[in-house]
Amino acid sequence: MKKVLLVLSVCLSCSFLVTGQIMQPNKRAIQKTKSDFDCVYKLKYKISDRNKFYPFNTADTIKLISFRYHKNQYPVTNDSLKTDSVIETRPLTRLQINTLTDIIYNNFYRRSTGIDYSSQCFLPRNAILFIDKTGKLNAYSLICFHCNTHEESSDKFNLGDPCIEKMEKLRQFFISTGINFGTDRTINEYDGEGPDEIIR
Repeated sequence: MKKVLLVLSVCLSCSFLVTGQIMQPNKRAIQKTKSDFDCVYKLKYKISDRNKFYPFNTADTIKLISFRYHKNQYPVTNDSLKTDSVIETRPLTRLQINTLTDIIYNNFYRRSTGIDYSSQCFLPRNAILFIDKTGKLNAYSLICFHCNTHEESSDKFNLGDPCIEKMEKLRQFFISTGINFGTDRTINEYDGEGPDEIIR
């Protein structure tokens, strides 16, 4: 009889233990939902490969700049740069260029959807400039960190998959080089930009 009671007691204890585990769902790990538009980092292209991509392969100097936004009058046009509204300029070192190409070419959509993110907003205040040995501006990318959009000087140059985190990585990269103007998303209008220039 004592053996029967002992067995029943052990069984009931196990039952309470299992039941107790089942009745505590709040202790389970909650899976984060991942969007197909999120970035996934893959070391697909080595430094030597990335340096062969246009316009990195033709540039003697690569610079980051910031400038005041004036509607439809960007300081970067064709092969020239108007410096009157440029605020900050940072030439990149070889190490910084390697970091930049890694951000651009090794961040991809988690899954190819065939759909690209787009925005009607475009208030660029930052740019990447590619300058040749003669000092001529060969290519550029205008960037709006407020809208997470960009525009390149030609179809030969693109920033790859416009996945969500890539623009944030680019923004942080600009900040790391000392470019602060245009990278603060809490500032909608800077001194020298008229209220008629900003689309609200």
